[in-house]
Amino acid sequence: MTGFQGQITLDGPSGTGKSSVARAVAARLGAAYLDTGAMYRAATVAVLDAGVDLDDAEGIARAVTAATIEVGTTAGAELVQVDGVDVAERIRGVEVTRSVSPVSAVPAVRRRLVDQQRALVAAADAVVVEGRDIGTVVLPDATVKIYLTAAPEVRAQRRAGQLGLSRPEKIAALAADLRRRDEYDSNRADSPLRPAADAVVVDSTDLDRDQVVDRVVEIALSAVGAGERS
Repeated sequence: MTGFQGQITLDGPSGTGKSSVARAVAARLGAAYLDTGAMYRAATVAVLDAGVDLDDAEGIARAVTAATIEVGTTAGAELVQVDGVDVAERIRGVEVTRSVSPVSAVPAVRRRLVDQQRALVAAADAVVVEGRDIGTVVLPDATVKIYLTAAPEVRAQRRAGQLGLSRPEKIAALAADLRRRDEYDSNRADSPLRPAADAVVVDSTDLDRDQVVDRVVEIALSAVGAGERS
């Protein structure tokens, strides 16, 4: 145990390794872990299962409101359920990945899930929260804010490895999808993807996961130490 108490936000685009880094940081610090992206992906499952058109913002909001979405906060045990059904594997599939941006852009969906995220964070003395607008919107007063980024080509290679893809055309398509989602999420009106003004930007293009974890833990413990000395 490190004695760390507080909130670490880990924001950034898809494919930067946020989930694996956040889980490892939480385990190292003895903290809870919350993957807010999994919540939006679970909401997308609810929308897809309801047969709602992705251009129908009101229909999307109704489908998400009607669903019971549960995401766990234990770093070593993934829990993602929609109406009691385990969707942890399904949310990482192509269909959900291609549909999550328009679902997560609906203000009513964001309000509902942000309230749920804040309630989960409030229940933990120490927590690592990863997503896209955590430091800017969900937890603007967090103890430590990290913005994790990497070159699109590197992110595509990493995501391809996770999905077991090796064909160059598949990886190129994945890179195009990542760029498309970055553009969509960076320009949406509600909670756009961007670093918080006081976030530390960590570029993982030339770093492996352990090096990124070491860097984030170092930043977190330095921030707590500085707070204790002030």
